[in-house]
Amino acid sequence: MGRAEKLVVLLADEAVRWKETVEILDQDLFELVGNVFLSCACISYFGAFTGVYRKILTSNWNIICKEKKIPCSEIFSLVKVMGDPVVIRGWCIDGLPTDQTSAENGILTTGAERWGLCIDPQQQANKWIKNMYKKEKMGLLKFGATTFLREVSAAVNNGYPILVEDV
Repeated sequence: MGRAEKLVVLLADEAVRWKETVEILDQDLFELVGNVFLSCACISYFGAFTGVYRKILTSNWNIICKEKKIPCSEIFSLVKVMGDPVVIRGWCIDGLPTDQTSAENGILTTGAERWGLCIDPQQQANKWIKNMYKKEKMGLLKFGATTFLREVSAAVNNGYPILVEDV
């Protein structure tokens, strides 16, 4: 009886946390349409924009969604909607900077249907990509290499990732 009573008391404490979690999930579900819409806009338009300009864009888009009565988060974040904290932490371990813009860039780069093009004067993306694909026999090429087409073809045929540097 003592153990059963302890279990009931412990579960009563958990009920409060579960209730809060359900409320958060209900709110996320209600805002899902607008957040996915804003995520699509981010994926389509962010490109090479700076973090400051990205915040201005998402803020303006968020205001327009509210005016059009499209339910979305009060403060939209691509990282919150499209990001996985565990994956992003792994990227940081592999060398991706820990700021918001870098996390957004990581989401855009890894989630793209096509190849990613990184404007990378500090070689941060280069280092991150090399560390991330270290175990997968990633090929490294310069655009002007004489064996460029042969190596790209071999990588595609064998399913290996390839990094073309200095394009």
